Amino acid sequence: METILYSFMQELMEKYKELEIPNKFSLQEADNILKKKYLATELDKKEFEDLKGDIHVHYEKISKCYTIQNEEVLNSLYSATEKISRFIMMEHLKKQAFNNDDMDIKKLEMWREVNQGSRINVILESENQYISGFTIQGGSDKLVNELVVFKGIDSEKCVLENQEFLYYLQALLKAGYLTNSELG
Repeated sequence: METILYSFMQELMEKYKELEIPNKFSLQEADNILKKKYLATELDKKEFEDLKGDIHVHYEKISKCYTIQNEEVLNSLYSATEKISRFIMMEHLKKQAFNNDDMDIKKLEMWREVNQGSRINVILESENQYISGFTIQGGSDKLVNELVVFKGIDSEKCVLENQEFLYYLQALLKAGYLTNSELG
């Protein structure tokens, strides 16, 4: 079994090399893909000032912010499991009374849309022309994998013995850059 798995991983790596996928996507490349493929709309960074308090976000490095609200695009982004989770959340929110004393109405509405699955926000961080980190508000494994691909990996790390590269290959496969049908 180990030989079969290693052979599959080698095949996956060869496919990755053949496609000449950039090891890291530039902000401009990611911007083009998000706007064309996901019909994302760019937002002002000021709309996400609440992220200043998030320990996982480097607010000063935020370069681009987007929202995805197209129903067809969102439907294609959510797996069956994620759609069930969204439905459960919608049913829960119907019974929930919100305390909006601490939050303005616009922000409250945005979070309601995110929780219901009718909106996903994508926030990209950058220290140069490449993505150094990202935040996604609203769950979509497919989109997370796409963002992992955008962030990329250093070329010297692209060896099968490197765990980070294996996760990167997995993200490429899940995001649709490498398809199962082309692999053995």
